[in-house]
Amino acid sequence: MPYDLEFERWLRYLIPLPHEISWEGMTVRPPDEVGIRLREGAGAIERQAVLELERLFVEKTGVSPTGQGFTLLIGVVDEKGRLDGIPVDAGRLRALPHPEQAYLIRSEGPDRLLLAGLDERGVYYAVRTLCQLLEPALFPAQVTIPRVRVIDWPDMDERGLWNFPEPAKWIPWMASLKLNYGKMSSTCLHPVERGRRNRAEIDTTLYEEARRKAFRYAPYIIHLNFLHDIGLFQAYPELAGKGDGALSGRYVAHKQGNQHRVPCASQPLLVTILSEWLEDIAGQGVDEASCWLSERPAECGCSRCPATGQFVLESRAFVAAWQQVRRTYPDFRIRVFISTTTEERDYRVIAELPSEVKVERACADELERVLYLPRDLRVNPLLDYEAARGRWIASYDIPISANGRVDTPEFKVPHRSAHRIRDYVGQLVRRRYAGAYGMMAWTEHGQTICGFNIEALAEWSWNFHGRTEKEFAIAWATREGYRSPEAVGEWAELMGPVEFDVYDSDFPICYSWGKAIDMVRDRRRPYFGEGMFRYYAAPEDFDRRRGICDQALEIATTCKYDDLARETIVVRSYVELSRWIYVVAEQSATLDLAEPAHQTVLWASVERLRQAGTDNAEAVRTWRASLGPEPWHQRVYDAIEAVEITIREIGRLVEEQDMY
Repeated sequence: MPYDLEFERWLRYLIPLPHEISWEGMTVRPPDEVGIRLREGAGAIERQAVLELERLFVEKTGVSPTGQGFTLLIGVVDEKGRLDGIPVDAGRLRALPHPEQAYLIRSEGPDRLLLAGLDERGVYYAVRTLCQLLEPALFPAQVTIPRVRVIDWPDMDERGLWNFPEPAKWIPWMASLKLNYGKMSSTCLHPVERGRRNRAEIDTTLYEEARRKAFRYAPYIIHLNFLHDIGLFQAYPELAGKGDGALSGRYVAHKQGNQHRVPCASQPLLVTILSEWLEDIAGQGVDEASCWLSERPAECGCSRCPATGQFVLESRAFVAAWQQVRRTYPDFRIRVFISTTTEERDYRVIAELPSEVKVERACADELERVLYLPRDLRVNPLLDYEAARGRWIASYDIPISANGRVDTPEFKVPHRSAHRIRDYVGQLVRRRYAGAYGMMAWTEHGQTICGFNIEALAEWSWNFHGRTEKEFAIAWATREGYRSPEAVGEWAELMGPVEFDVYDSDFPICYSWGKAIDMVRDRRRPYFGEGMFRYYAAPEDFDRRRGICDQALEIATTCKYDDLARETIVVRSYVELSRWIYVVAEQSATLDLAEPAHQTVLWASVERLRQAGTDNAEAVRTWRASLGPEPWHQRVYDAIEAVEITIREIGRLVEEQDMY
């Protein structure tokens, strides 16, 4: 087989695709002839990389890579730009974006492959690339080593997830994809006791394991309006924010529970408490912590706070606490997670933050959305300007799950749209953001349901201009072991834009907040290009999307890819729901319903809507049942119930208002 065709297929095992990779042939050897040599004085991350490579080699071949016939030479280059005396193009690596993560792979003669970086993190990524290339080529009888030339670097500094289950399992998987950030959900702030030093505890074992994989598993101080959960206001009632304006409310997604009072952030006592937590975290070997301002608009109503503002005072408190900690731990850093659903006085917070303090933002999708065709823009003039000036800013809003928002019920429905992920990541890259993270509500089946989108995030946050959506889907399917990766690519190319249309069009709040019901109640004509019809331009678009779904379903059923078929049917059911909600709303607003014939037409449309609802419930149930038996998470039932309520209420309104 010609090398170029062989190489093209080999590249499918790489996620993400390197920026520069070329083929120089391949070497076939018995496993016992291959050896690994790590530079002297290697650090913990380099040793971890080699350990993972050795494990892969032994697992696939049954032989330890200690041979002398072909050498894999690995390590950080020295001050002269050499590895084991061999000159490496260190100048090129230094000139790349994020050079500490950049790496080089190249042949050095017929019997040696060199993997080098300026920093241990770059070496780790070089080895991860080689591991992916070797996975399909290692066998007990022989190994095939691709002699490639790679120069690679990430487009974004940090890439990862806000939340994920079983970190001991997920961190190795994420790190293998060159994702390098995750929130340490196990960060523990001990209950506050008056007059006693405040303590914080982290999982130091997992933190160190993650760091060896070039992965930042970041401890955090929870949103300050959640501190009542650990007894802050019981211990120090004077720190409770004054008045009803200090209540920040509850999430719609949470449905019940405390409304989360913010603290009185103008008191020096808050700085003392925060500094004790941060000092405890730093003392456990951590070099950085994330500091979360209160969520949602709220403000202490004491005589001091309103003159400055809640979020400004909270950020000042964190910075003051950090500066105290740095007296003992001068290399310790913080990042500030600014309020998620408001831009209240962000300009002041940003202006006052020291330049070395990183900024994180979440749940800003609707705040930043600017209607634009063919796809909406995300714009935040303040943060975008700061990012362009070089301030480190990250977004948690990569739409890993179907709706991609936290302030709405996280409907648990299938979502694999490379197009939607690439669009959002691309906007962050163009806005020069430093970090891109996704939020995920799944605690079970998370990798099964969200793995496609998470790997898409890994793909384009590392190398945005590398692959098309179809090419990515083929690579993903190759790694997942699908018999016909090309068919999966065709399916993804069809369904990706449709899922984008469905899940980025006021989903799921058009159902969960009763927006469709209100439209019929108020006899408002539906408008193409807005709300749940955001990416529909004409009635014919419903037919077009239904036809695309049918094409995709034929591919999935022909190939017997039941998972893709079930997802297609769910998405198609949402297209049909949109169609018949549109028709009923349009007819209710425009027909002369004094005419019995028009009443008959409208009622027939209501019946079609009811059938669409039945089909949707069946599709969601069938899809979820394939993952495991009931009982399911409440948010699966929420997805079904919200549609059922929407249809029931629309039918009731039409019957009561128009059937006479």
